[in-house]
Amino acid sequence: MVEVEGSFVKVEAGMVLGCDGVGSTVARKAGFDMEGYEVIPTVQYIVVNCKIEEQDKAHFYLGNEVAPKGYAWIFPKGDGVANVGIGVRGKPAKSYLDKFIKQHPGMFSKAKVVEVKGAPVPIGGMVKELVKPGVAICGDAAGQVIPLTGGGIHSSITAGKIAGELAARAVLEDAPQLMEEYPKLYEDPWGKRIYNSLKALRAIEALSDDELNKLAEIITGEDIVDLARGLNIQRVAMKFIKHPLFAMKLAKKLLS
Repeated sequence: MVEVEGSFVKVEAGMVLGCDGVGSTVARKAGFDMEGYEVIPTVQYIVVNCKIEEQDKAHFYLGNEVAPKGYAWIFPKGDGVANVGIGVRGKPAKSYLDKFIKQHPGMFSKAKVVEVKGAPVPIGGMVKELVKPGVAICGDAAGQVIPLTGGGIHSSITAGKIAGELAARAVLEDAPQLMEEYPKLYEDPWGKRIYNSLKALRAIEALSDDELNKLAEIITGEDIVDLARGLNIQRVAMKFIKHPLFAMKLAKKLLS
């Protein structure tokens, strides 16, 4: 039943796609297995009058003092404008973001917040069940977000495209079994990457601030990008195999 201008109308469909975001009503009503689904609160400010030296780079900050079980970010937009945000687990995100800004007066002493945004972001990885008879879930509803970065636009668009095209064929050809191909077709472009990024997240979030500082001394920018995107995980893990500290804390977890 759908409410339209105060009245309820019964709508029937051969296939329903739940692309309704975090806390998906479709997933809940259809009884999808959401084991492992986890969200963190995020807050982002659009800030003007910033002084950020490296305008061509995205800046990420890790550590329990900065963002417990999460991270802060600065995305320079040019002309003194930047997106400054934070995501933390089980903590008041806004208070940590305000503290982060105060701790960096060189960049933000004269800055002004002109817009505030906030949203829960699923970072627990993709749920195991994507399809049920007559219904499928995509995007944030299915946890199709890169856990280490919280980015989900490209991965969600791909999911919607695959599921949408299959749903159209399933209805037109009266072949509902076609929807079983959705998880398989999604696995190669994004499913594996989401899983690998989740492994990297779990390994990194278990490190202390001192261990994170030591990690920063041996890891390269390319390594960080690969871990964040869930790419070339084995290559990065091999760098830690012989390291006395990170062989067990990182390499083993990344290769498992």
